[in-house]
Amino acid sequence: MHRNSNKALMPKTTLTLSESVAQTLKVYTVQSKSSLQAQSQVVEESLIEFFKRHGVKIEI
Repeated sequence: MHRNSNKALMPKTTLTLSESVAQTLKVYTVQSKSSLQAQSQVVEESLIEFFKRHGVKIEI
């Protein structure tokens, strides 16, 4: 469930991940979303969950 479907307005960022985290992200994305193209969606959902768990307010 991608919260912001207007990709034209979505900023891009670059992340440097360890090899094991990058591989896990790839495997999880393909298994859960049936497409490697959904990595941004998986990362965004994960960050939202992380922020909420740590009491960080985020406008969704």
